[in-house]
Amino acid sequence: MSDSAPTSSETPPTAKRRLSPSRRLKVLLTLAIVAVMALSWLDVLDRATQRQVEGATTQALLAFAAARGLNAGISVLQSTEMGVGVSTHPFEALDPFNDLVEDYASVMKLAIGSLIGQTLLLEITGSLMFKIALSLAGALLILCLWRDWRLTPLAWKAFALIGLGRFLLLMTLVASTLVDQAFLDERTSASMAEVQGLSEEVQATGLAEAGDALTPQQRERLEAEMSDTDQRRQQLRESLIETNRQIGKAEDAVEQSRGRLSLLTARLSLTERLNPFHDNPEIERLEQQLGQRRQRLAELTDERENQLAELAAVDRERDTLRRRLAGEDPDEGLFDGLAERIGALSDGLSISAIQSRVESGTNAILQLMALFVMRTLVIPLLFLWLGLKLFKGLYSRPGASLRLPPPRQERVIHPPPQADVESLD
Repeated sequence: MSDSAPTSSETPPTAKRRLSPSRRLKVLLTLAIVAVMALSWLDVLDRATQRQVEGATTQALLAFAAARGLNAGISVLQSTEMGVGVSTHPFEALDPFNDLVEDYASVMKLAIGSLIGQTLLLEITGSLMFKIALSLAGALLILCLWRDWRLTPLAWKAFALIGLGRFLLLMTLVASTLVDQAFLDERTSASMAEVQGLSEEVQATGLAEAGDALTPQQRERLEAEMSDTDQRRQQLRESLIETNRQIGKAEDAVEQSRGRLSLLTARLSLTERLNPFHDNPEIERLEQQLGQRRQRLAELTDERENQLAELAAVDRERDTLRRRLAGEDPDEGLFDGLAERIGALSDGLSISAIQSRVESGTNAILQLMALFVMRTLVIPLLFLWLGLKLFKGLYSRPGASLRLPPPRQERVIHPPPQADVESLD
């Protein structure tokens, strides 16, 4: 009985080389952790997402510029006057559309702010600090897994928390970009092209209707000249008022001197009047005073004539500047301007076409507003919420996430005791 067959405690060589389920799970978790750490250092997703966000920011800036161009063009159209005798503003009917354009510009500013914030957060989460922290947490988690330390749940929480800060926004923007490319990019490009074309048409039409070929620098210079002209005109008017007041006083003084001279002459006797050698110092003084006051009155009258001529020249200069600021030709005659305004009355079809073209862009503007809100706010927030829900499930139960199956116990058959063997014999 001593030469009995080998017991079943001896295992075949292939069974010794086979990994147990717990070790196999540890290997898979280790590879996953190393892959996450490598992805954090490679920056492949970071660069691709950064390019997508920068492209979306450029597109939003172009959309905002188109909105400001539309607003400026409509303002120019609304200030256009038409009519003979009674001026009208036919483009005031575009005021509701102008309000919509202002709301559209506000939405674009919100979208631009969101995209710039996303860019800053991408730079922060892709910094060296996050990469080093994630690598250290991953190394600690791997060490805890293979040493079976009790700190494994805590190490998992630390690794998950740092990974959340490193990859949550990145993965959110990657998912948003995929949705944009699949469903929104084509519609956004079409609406952008329509709104930009509408903006260019409205600005060109506004310049044509207003005749405004002035650059901002030229307009600023003309406005400064107009202000100086107004000041000169006001000073001339004040000087003219003062001159008229002095002329009135001089006329009163002349009349006073003439009256006193007449009264004194009337008191002379007939002999004194007919005597050429009779001298009266008081009469000579009054005659000299009367001559001086008449001369002063003549000088003031000439000064008033000069002031009136200068005021007329300033008024002509002011009218020329006003017409240049209004986009009119200052050398154009009265009848030419009248003919041009009469011809403007026959442009009703053109006005209707402009209004119809502007109002046709309402659908494109509304669609573009909705698309940018979806791209920059709704979709990123939706994926961010889903990512947080997923992280909450993994973070709240780290033990369940890393619960390793116990090692399989191999069944060992022991030989019976020696006493039982002898009794059987």
